[in-house]
Amino acid sequence: MAARTYTKSPAIVQAIYDWSGFYIGGHVGGAWTDERATYLGTTGIPLDPIGTQYGGNRTGFLGGVQGGYNYQVQNIVLGVAGDFSWTGTSVDNATTSAFVPAVTIHTLSKTNWYSTFTGRIGYAANNVLFYAKGGVAFAEEVYGGYANVAGVGRVSSFNNVTSTRSGYVVGGGIEYGFAPNWTAFAEYNYLDFGRKNYTIVDTGNAITANFNIRDHVDVVKVGVNYKFGGPVVARY
Repeated sequence: MAARTYTKSPAIVQAIYDWSGFYIGGHVGGAWTDERATYLGTTGIPLDPIGTQYGGNRTGFLGGVQGGYNYQVQNIVLGVAGDFSWTGTSVDNATTSAFVPAVTIHTLSKTNWYSTFTGRIGYAANNVLFYAKGGVAFAEEVYGGYANVAGVGRVSSFNNVTSTRSGYVVGGGIEYGFAPNWTAFAEYNYLDFGRKNYTIVDTGNAITANFNIRDHVDVVKVGVNYKFGGPVVARY
């Protein structure tokens, strides 16, 4: 009887995407700001009752850079990240004075940039990463205003106040490794800067106006990252 010969099957090697390491990249997107300025009073002739609210909703594009570090343990990915986004969202909100109907009040607001620093946690399905994030947020805001009288034109102009505001951010997204060291992502962020009091001044007419401004922002962005380090881990 002929002897049987047994051969060992070759090991199956599975390439698993490795999310660990530092990364840098860029992004573009849009921002939707919901802003409410509550009138607290003025040193001049009051044009509206105290407590009047002026809406400052605005939308615009943004673009910027980001970077961070990920550490993968099996399917769980932990990380830290920071980003900076330039934007030019602005609004000139016009309302008619409650006390002097011939006067139109213009409240101006603009955002120059946003920045966030967050922790991240995600679940990796090979080269697809689902993640949530949360941390601190900052924004540079500019506030101002003026008043127009029908048939006369501008009768007051308040100096712009530039302020760096801080708050918190929460969000999440999905990231896809489309090449050994390159990934693409899409994410949503909610930024809340709470409330803060501001005084703007019309130096020409020696008038000050006081406001309490509430500000929160919805941000959607897409981008790409370049990941340093090994592209894959071989598993048997």
